[in-house]
Amino acid sequence: MAVVILKLILTTFTTLFNMISRVILMGTAHLLVFLIQALKIPGEAMHVALERVAETIKGYLKMFFEQIVYEVLISLMSTAFDAVKQAVSESGGFIKELLAGVVEQISTWFAKMMENFPEILEAVREVISTVAIDLWKNYVEAIMYVKKNAI
Repeated sequence: MAVVILKLILTTFTTLFNMISRVILMGTAHLLVFLIQALKIPGEAMHVALERVAETIKGYLKMFFEQIVYEVLISLMSTAFDAVKQAVSESGGFIKELLAGVVEQISTWFAKMMENFPEILEAVREVISTVAIDLWKNYVEAIMYVKKNAI
């Protein structure tokens, strides 16, 4: 069970890393091509256009990050208050029972993990290999895009 969950987590990590690296590399490639093609335009017009693009992007990013930070802070505060409220209301003998159960579950989980260690090690190796291959593919694709469209 733990191996399946670990594989799911590792697959999710690999997918997210691939998407993030692709967005960063292809975004950089598109920006580079845009800048190269923009250099063909007279300098003053290019400067005004780039300023407007930069202002627009800054505005959207500021709004996006402010919204994310606001949501995260609200969520963290709500979770913290709920945890404190629950801890105060359920303190006492329950905490001792909870800790004993957690220690027992951790020891059982650790014993199972040691049984599945070769399988876990293989899954981690596979994730590292996949991340490296995906990063290389995204890099090559971005370079090919720049070569094709910059000239």
